[in-house]
Parts: sequence; structure tokens; C-alpha cells
Amino acid sequence: MRRYLSYQFPNELKTHATLLVASITTIIVVVIFLQLADYAYALFKNIIQNNIYFSFLITPLVFVIVIYVDRKYCHFVGGSGIPQLVAANDSRNKKLRLKLLSIPIAFIKIGLVCMATFGGASISFGGPSAHIGGCIFYHFAHFIKLKRKLLIHSFIAIGGSAGLIIVFNAPIAGFLFAYEEIGRKLKQQMLIFIAIILSVIYLLLSPYNKTAYLMNLSHLSPDLSSLYQLIPLVLICALFGGLFAKSAIFLINRFASGKLTKVLLFVFGLSLFIAVLNIISNGQVAGSGYEQAQQLLSGQTLTPYFALTKLLASIASFVSTIAGGIFMTSITVGIAIGAESIDFVDINPQTVMILASIAYLSAVIRAPLSSALLVLEMTASFNLLLVAIFTAYISSFVSKMICKQTLYESLASSYLKISHQSA
Repeated sequence: MRRYLSYQFPNELKTHATLLVASITTIIVVVIFLQLADYAYALFKNIIQNNIYFSFLITPLVFVIVIYVDRKYCHFVGGSGIPQLVAANDSRNKKLRLKLLSIPIAFIKIGLVCMATFGGASISFGGPSAHIGGCIFYHFAHFIKLKRKLLIHSFIAIGGSAGLIIVFNAPIAGFLFAYEEIGRKLKQQMLIFIAIILSVIYLLLSPYNKTAYLMNLSHLSPDLSSLYQLIPLVLICALFGGLFAKSAIFLINRFASGKLTKVLLFVFGLSLFIAVLNIISNGQVAGSGYEQAQQLLSGQTLTPYFALTKLLASIASFVSTIAGGIFMTSITVGIAIGAESIDFVDINPQTVMILASIAYLSAVIRAPLSSALLVLEMTASFNLLLVAIFTAYISSFVSKMICKQTLYESLASSYLKISHQSA
């Protein structure tokens, strides 16, 4: 057994040194990426504050340019980046992995996500950061000519999980996402190795750590006698999340593939729709929704029908296959749905919003443990742990009844076909 385990773990100094260098590089690159994306979002907000109707010009122009450049010259870069990680980790084809994960792809991803953010897309940065991390770690694995398959795949899983940890300051959720999604086919002993390396990355990240990504709600505790009131809300979030996944898979396979002209016309129509939603919401549906989530958790009110407009803008952005993720946007949608429901239940409003966001995110990505721990770590609300996990699994089960295949798995299997057809 000892010999078997020693074979799975790296036993050369250069591999350990490479892991350290890759970790530091990923932290630096992702932190810079997040700063650039925030600047692009601020720029869009400043422009539409002067004239909200500029969105009709900026959004379609940016969407069409980004999709054209991505499909014509930069295959395998668009979307959230998680399907690329899943496909690369499921594949034994070295050439295929190099197409999905490389340093040039990481930098192109940064540029396209920043452009999409400037264009008013409803996207977040968790998925792209995971893709960037996976690209960097796989590049270093390829550079040192790592041979062992399990170690190569572990490098990819570590890089993807590191990206999530850096963005959301959520080490537990980052590891669980490697377990549930990115590295779900890795053997159990490799998960121990991944957990150790991610712990080191989290320690390296300490200069950038925040107490809680969204808000410190550690004072919350569940009132078990009244939680039954949330059953309809959990089912509603599961329904909308499942429909998000099912419609996204259908629309991407049906309209976001084929000839480039067809795809661009489809994207142009979506971009006009997003521009309308930005005008209706006064620009509140653009970006990740981080600010809006904080406002809702603080008890502030947003524009009428924010939950609906944010959901529609998020799915339109995701279906366009423009570079950008759905973690924070989904959490914001869930929080907004919860905010619309607080008048119908006799439960702490913040508890309602947190559990609603967990239910919606779990229904969309079907990774219940990752969904629950991600939101709990973002809000430091660990007193809700048992209720949150139960909520996430119920929502994931309901979502599976609506959409049999998981969102990322489906897109990973069809991603290459779509990219080849788009030339």
C-alpha cells in the first residue's frame, strides 16, 4: 500500500517546486485578472450612467466582436471555462488538452472576459478564474514533462480549484468542486494530495484573504421549528435552476453551433435582449451581481423584478457562449428570489436569502456540496451547515428530474463539436 501511494504522489523535487511556482503564478495572474474585470465593469457603469441607452450600442457591438474573435481565431476559450476543465480532465489525448489548456488561452480568456464585462454581460469570474488556474497548472505540468496520468489530471484539478479559492476565499468549496466536478474521476488517494496542495495555496493567498467574500453573517442560526415554511421556496429555486440548465443545454446545442454567420445573428439578438434588460434595471443586471447581492443581504431594495431580469440576463449571456461564468450570477439570482419571498415566511430574511441562493446554485450546477459550502464560506454562516446541505441535495434532486445531464458535463461533451463547427 505504501508503495502504491508513493507512486500516486509526486516524489521528485522538481514536481514539488513546480507546484509552488504554479500556485504563486496562479494567485498573481487571477488577482490581476479580477482587478481588470472590476475596472471593465466600472467603465461600463460610468458610461451608462450618463446615458442608459448607450447600452444599445455597446452591448451588441461587444458581444458580436467577442464571439467573432473567439469562434474565428480562438477556439476553446469561450464560456465559463469549467466545461474545458472537465473535458481536459476526462481526456487522455495530450493534443486535446493543449488546445483546451495553455498559457495563451489563459491570457485570451482574461481579455475576452474583460471585454464581455465592459459590454454589460451578466457574467461572473469564478469559472474563468478556474479555467485560468487550470491553464497555468497544466502548462507547468507539460513544461516539466510530467508523465503520470493521475498527476497530470491532479494538476488540472488543483489549478481549477485554486481559481475558485482565489476569487471567493472559499477553500472548502474549492476542494469539494474538485471532488464533485473537475476531478470526479480521480482516485481517492489523489484527493488527499489535492487537499494538501490547495491548503498550501490558501496559505499563500493570505495577503489577499477577506473575512467573508460577501458579508459576515456568522450570527445566523436556523430555527428548525419554522424551516418547513421554506419548502415551497426551495422547490421554486430548484425549478428555475433546473430550467436554466435544461434551456442552456438546448439553446447552445441548437443555436450556438453551426456556421459562424448563424451564431453571430443569434448572439446579436441575445445582446439586444440583454441591452433591454440593462435599460429596464438601470444597469443592475450587468456584471456578476456582487454589489446587488450585498445590498439585498443588507435589507436594501433594488429595481422591481430584479430577480427575473437578472435570471434572464444571466441565461442570455451564458447561452451566447461569451466568456464568463455563472457562480456569482446564480448566487445573486437565488438571493433575489429569496428576497422576493421574505414577506411570505416568518424566518430571518438573511437566512431565507442564503438558503434560496444555495438551492438555486445547486440546481444549476448540480454540485450540492460545493454549492452549499461556497455560499456558507462567502457569508461565514456555518451555523446553517446541516440545513444548507439538506437544501442543496433536495434542490439538486429536483433539478435532475428536470434536466437529466449536468450542465458542465453536457457542455464538456459537446464543446469540441461546437468549436469545430464554428470555423
